[in-house]
Amino acid sequence: MKRTKILHIFGIMNRGGAEMRTLSVMSALKEQGVDFEFCVLSGQQGVLDDVIREKGGEVHYCKLGLGFVTRFIGLIKSGQYDVVHSHVSLVSGFILLLARLAGAKRRVSHFRSSADAATTSVVRRIRNVFLKRLVLANAHQILAVSYGSLNGYWDGVWQRNKRFSVVYNGFNIPSIPYQNDFWNSLIKGYDGSNVIVNVGRMDPPKNHLRQVKVFQRYLARVPNANMVFIGKESDAVKQSMIDYASEHGFASHLVFLGEQPDVLPYVRHSTAMLFPSLWEGLPGALIEAASVGVPVLGSAIPGVKEVAKQLPIVEYLELSESDEAWAAKLQQMIEGKPDYDVAIEAFNRSDFLLKANVDRLYGIYTG
Repeated sequence: MKRTKILHIFGIMNRGGAEMRTLSVMSALKEQGVDFEFCVLSGQQGVLDDVIREKGGEVHYCKLGLGFVTRFIGLIKSGQYDVVHSHVSLVSGFILLLARLAGAKRRVSHFRSSADAATTSVVRRIRNVFLKRLVLANAHQILAVSYGSLNGYWDGVWQRNKRFSVVYNGFNIPSIPYQNDFWNSLIKGYDGSNVIVNVGRMDPPKNHLRQVKVFQRYLARVPNANMVFIGKESDAVKQSMIDYASEHGFASHLVFLGEQPDVLPYVRHSTAMLFPSLWEGLPGALIEAASVGVPVLGSAIPGVKEVAKQLPIVEYLELSESDEAWAAKLQQMIEGKPDYDVAIEAFNRSDFLLKANVDRLYGIYTG
């Protein structure tokens, strides 16, 4: 059987949503004759590089800068890839132009967010118009993780072009036995009180300081509750969270666990997830929480609303609502005691299953 070779383009292979979701389909597609390799444009090693190699893949370091064009075209030609699949937002237009010049016969651009983080300057806007034209000229297929992501970048365009489609990220439903003493060694003096969790690196879209302020109001309603933060930390963001909590007398209720190789056990043992993001493509952490029956209160942004349509354990509020309103809603959801079995049944009927993701990608790569 002829195997199909895919070259994925990322900035660096660290634990981000796009990176983790791509790795999650790697083994299943390998069994179907599809092999993954990765090109990282930062030229830097990432924490997932060894995982890729353990799964039978390769990582190529091709730093943007002087000599990049020659090196990248050389990589495409020598690798003889069947598909170049770029995950670097609008920069994919430039990447896929080079892939086309190198002879790559199938080229895919994949949009993972719902907004460009820096669209305010005139120069940036002009750049984006140019890069969008390159995407349209050089991509055979243009994928997005949600309709919110398509609308964020391509509203008014994707509806008239058959090359655009949504491919939802896929997740397994894990079996994680519940442990009553799970938090005992992680939260000092833990007494069985509610644990609110957030999973996400400390980047501006994740709105970490707002999380702390909402939790402050929730703590006033539910004394002794704790909030756990999981994900890559920013010293500046973390310090601002601690400073605010210290000033208002509840810093001891914040728990920082940093990056974890498997976040699901922590989420499974949480009471609820708080997720007031400013923007998202398809919020993976939120879907993972739903996959283990944990209620989620998110912001009323397109990606969250799209998930909530299929997973009723996910609810949302407008970001313009007060911290008190968020805390009241969070308390109401928790006291409503969502039914675990009902939540899992809904997840099994949803479009967010791993098998559906694998099947869609297999068709894209081999069709």
